[in-house]
Amino acid sequence: MPSIRPIARGASALVLLAFTGLAAAQSPTPGAELGLGTTVAIRFCVALGLNLVFGGGLVLIGPRYATRMVEEIRRDPGEAFGWGLIVAIAVPIALVLVALTIIGLIITIPGLFVLTVVGIVGNAVSIVWIGAALRGRADRYGGKAAGVGALALAVPMAIPVLGNLVQTLVGFFGIGAVGRDLYREYRG
Repeated sequence: MPSIRPIARGASALVLLAFTGLAAAQSPTPGAELGLGTTVAIRFCVALGLNLVFGGGLVLIGPRYATRMVEEIRRDPGEAFGWGLIVAIAVPIALVLVALTIIGLIITIPGLFVLTVVGIVGNAVSIVWIGAALRGRADRYGGKAAGVGALALAVPMAIPVLGNLVQTLVGFFGIGAVGRDLYREYRG
């Protein structure tokens, strides 16, 4: 009976060549066919929309919570930023280390889910905090503060590297306030 190994090798080589051709046909930079102005405008609109949804959603769903969290950031921004570093950097590293054991997976999966929610709510708090600070109305944390904060954070987000850095650094304040509040509730 003749061997089919040469046929299998030939088919494998053809598949490899097809994938190589497919990879070579890809554009080197995504969105390269769009102009710089169009790319910046799209990034700005997407960032503005997301910030409005998160900040406005927080103010709409939990206005008292938004007020309390923004007040915590205003009282001690250094502590909020420190807690943000702990919650956003140290906790995920600890969860990954715990996940190396089978029992740790039981802790890690819900922990990552909670961490995602804390990140979303924390960024929403940061949006409202920035908006209230820019408006100069430190006692009002409503829809106008969310809108001003969304617009203010959408401007740097239009710039690819700078925007991500600004959003991350500002987000640490809100994530820290929310994480600290969650820790206090847990500790009783």
